[in-house]
This record gives sequence, structure tokens and C-alpha cells, in this order.
Amino acid sequence: MKSVASGSSAFSTFFQVWPRLISLIGRMPPTWQVRSLAEVTPAFLRARDVRGLIWDVDGTLTGDGRRDLLPEAAAPFQALLADPDVRHVILSNASEKRFLQLGEMFPEIPLLRGYVHGNATLFRTLHRGVESGTADQLAKRLADGAYVLRKPSEVLITYAVRELRCEREHIVMVGDQYLTDVAGANLGGIRSIKLPTLAPESFRRSVRLGQIVENVIFALVHGRGGRGHG
Repeated sequence: MKSVASGSSAFSTFFQVWPRLISLIGRMPPTWQVRSLAEVTPAFLRARDVRGLIWDVDGTLTGDGRRDLLPEAAAPFQALLADPDVRHVILSNASEKRFLQLGEMFPEIPLLRGYVHGNATLFRTLHRGVESGTADQLAKRLADGAYVLRKPSEVLITYAVRELRCEREHIVMVGDQYLTDVAGANLGGIRSIKLPTLAPESFRRSVRLGQIVENVIFALVHGRGGRGHG
């Protein structure tokens, strides 16, 4: 169970989602569903008054656990980072090891994480190599029963909104999963952009199976398309 608490288990999200799965299915439709990140340009964001982006990474910008941005994501992502009118944070369901790795990959983007500890939610930020807490503090919390708070979560979205320092109506979640990224955005009262999963073959079999099931559920309940570019 230690791997579940730290977020390294593929079943971590399942254990947190399962008790509220029925209600989350109704929150799976994205605001926009696009064919690639190349469609999400600075002009796209300006036309929709988007001033802050919350990013997923694995499956959205990279393969599972990969260090390099995939070619189809790299140039569009860099163009969005270069837009001075848009702020960015990363909110990933990654393991502890991957969290630190993402901090090395994206040092200029605040990397956010949450933990449930008793009745409290503890927040962790990694930005430009500086942590909001120490490794010893984290180890003690996990030993005391804290566990990673994973998407979909209204609490995590609220945390990200606070870090972006702009109103919810100007913030969009960008991710590849209906049940974590999109449903989390809907829970938190923000808009979302759903991308196809990049390098699906790179994911563990258990994760890939979950992605297939999620896509089937979405197609059966909501149809195959999102709301397009409206």
C-alpha cells in the first residue's frame, strides 16, 4: 500500500476515483476536443480569453515517464510558453520519482502536488529547483499516513488557480484523459482542452487498459466528439 500512498502505483487513481465513478462520468465532456496540440495556438487562447493553463504531462506532452517532449508537442508547447500573456502550472498524477524528474524537465513552470493527511490537505510546489518543503518532511508525512491527492480533484484545481493568480473563467486544463484531466477541470469550475494520448504504447498495461475503458465509457455516454472549437 506504500506505493499507492506515494502515487507510484497504477491503481492509485482507481482507488480514489472508484467511490464516485458514477458522478464523475457525467463530468467527462471537455470544453474543446482537438486533434493535436498544434491547434492550441496563442491566437486560439486569446480568442477565448485564456490567461492561465494547467498542464498534464504524461500522454499530453511526453510518453509515459519519458524525459523528452514528443515532436508533435514540442513546438506548440514552446510557442505557448513564449506567450507573455499566459501563465502556466503543471498538475500531474505522477509518482514521487516522476514528480522530481518533471521538476528537472520544466524548471520554469511551477509543479504542483497535494497530499491528504488526516483531515488536512497539504500542498507541495517545486519551482526552479526550490521545494516548498523538505524530503524529510515529506517522508514523515507519508510514514504518518499521508497519501497523494490525485486528479480528478476540485481541491487540486483550486490550488492551481491560486498559483496562477487569475480568475477561474480565464483558466483551462490541458490533458489527454477524460476521467482525470477533464473531469477534474469540470469539478473545479474551469474549462478544458482534451488531446489524444501521445505514445499510448509507452504506458503500462494496467494504465492503457484504463484508458481504453475510459474512452469506451465516454463514447457510450457522451458520444465520440467534444465541443470542437466553439
